Amino acid sequence: MIGFLQGKVITKNEQSLLLNVSGVGYKVSAPLPLLISLLDGQDLTLHIHTHVREDALTLFGFKDELDLFLFEKLIAVSGIGPKSALAMLSVHSPASIADAVEREDVQALSHTPGVGKKTAEKIILELRGKLSHLVGSKETDTTYEVRLALETLGYSPKEIHDTLQKLHTENKSTSALIKEALSQLQ
Repeated sequence: MIGFLQGKVITKNEQSLLLNVSGVGYKVSAPLPLLISLLDGQDLTLHIHTHVREDALTLFGFKDELDLFLFEKLIAVSGIGPKSALAMLSVHSPASIADAVEREDVQALSHTPGVGKKTAEKIILELRGKLSHLVGSKETDTTYEVRLALETLGYSPKEIHDTLQKLHTENKSTSALIKEALSQLQ
């Protein structure tokens, strides 16, 4: 099984990317936030989950091991396939998924396209207590959305990190935080 790939991004769309690894192009499905942040020709290292089915072999790529860990926990839940798990990681940060599971927040989890109330309840039932170490370890959905917006506008990871550290996020909307971040970056 393929567990790790390192190469150059050839092309990308809203669902996957093509990664040139020593002259071989690998099609890798990835979360939307990762795909948005990539540029053609960029060097990239991905942690890979190889999903084998009777009729297909699909690669799912993640920037860090935390995303891969959560993806694999999600697909272990009966009724959650790789596409649903990837959709969840495209909509929510890993910490917010873990937080929703620990708080038993069905509504937060069911905001993902393709994940209804019953599926969200099943995720909570099967993963409660298994993700508690992720709660509070990363950014909230709001700061995650701010990060995505700044990445889309072309700011470097260091600029984004430094700016997010200075933001006061309590009781502010995503658009207000983006405006505040942009004013700090100018």
